[in-house]
Amino acid sequence: MNIIHNIKVVALTICLVFSISVGFAQSNSNRLSLGIGALYERGFDATISVEHETKNHNAWEYYLNGYVKYAKDNTVGHITKDSFWRNYRTWGLGIAYKPCVYRAKNAYGSLRLGGGIGSDTKKVVGWANVGYEQNYVLRHGWQLYWQVKSDVCINGKDLFRTGVVLGLKLPTCSR
Repeated sequence: MNIIHNIKVVALTICLVFSISVGFAQSNSNRLSLGIGALYERGFDATISVEHETKNHNAWEYYLNGYVKYAKDNTVGHITKDSFWRNYRTWGLGIAYKPCVYRAKNAYGSLRLGGGIGSDTKKVVGWANVGYEQNYVLRHGWQLYWQVKSDVCINGKDLFRTGVVLGLKLPTCSR
C-alpha cells in the first residue's frame, strides 16, 4: 500500500512540473539543469546550475560543481569504495557565459566560457572553463544537452581535465 502511495506522489509531481512549464518559450527563460560526466583522467563530474537565457540563446550560467578522481587501491589491486570516493575530491561555485554559435529549429549550440572557485577539502582551488554545449529543445521547455568541457585548474592536484557531460534542463517559473 505504501509503494502505491509513493508512485502516486511521484506521478502527481511529474504532472505538476509539466503543467507549470507549459507556457515557457525556448528563448529568454530561466532553467535549472543537472549534468553528469566523465573526465580525463579517471574523473567523474556532477554539476547543478541555474541558467538565465538572454537574447538569441546567449546565456549566463551559475553553477555548483563536484568532482571525484578515483584510483586503484594498491593493497588489493583494484578500485575499492575508499579509493573511488576518497582519492581526490573537489567542489566549487562558478559562473559561465555561453554565447550561441549555432541555431537550428529545435537545437542550438553555445561556447561555454567561465571560471570557478572552490576547495579540494584541504586548500582553495580555482578553474578556468572552456567548452562547447549542444542543446536539444523538447516539449514544454525541457532540454537535453551534451557538453565537451575543459578545465585548467589553479592550485589543484590536476592541472588540466577534459571530458563529456550529459544533462537535462528544466524551465523555472520566473522570467
